Parts: sequence; C-alpha cells; structure tokens
Amino acid sequence: MLGPLPYFHRVAVVLAVLLTAVGAGAWIAHFTSIPVAWGAGAVVGLMAGLVVAYALVHSDHGAHPARVRRH
Repeated sequence: MLGPLPYFHRVAVVLAVLLTAVGAGAWIAHFTSIPVAWGAGAVVGLMAGLVVAYALVHSDHGAHPARVRRH
C-alpha cells in the first residue's frame, strides 16, 4: 500500500503501527465498562496492528503493470 520501502523504513512503520495499536487496545479495554483486563485489550490491539502493518508494507503482487506496445 505504501509502495516499495527500504528495510529500515518498513521496520519503522511496523513498529509505529504496533505500538499505536497495542496502546489503543489497552486504553479502550481500560476505559470500557466491560470487565476486561488491559492486557487482553493490548493483545487484541496487537493482533489488529499486525493485520494493519502487513497491509501497509506489503504490495499486491497480483497487479502487474500493463505492457505498452507501439505500433
């Protein structure tokens, strides 16, 4: 989705997404009325963050650019 990135930038994007998702999951679990430990919310946030991070840094290999032909 973000296109081809250098290795360092991919790692930085994945870490930023995972830290944000874990923090958001723990925060939501802490402030809801459902009796859920913040650890469970962090785990759910981690799983969601993994999906989002994968979608951000992996391009769609099925789409190939069309060949240009000259006549």
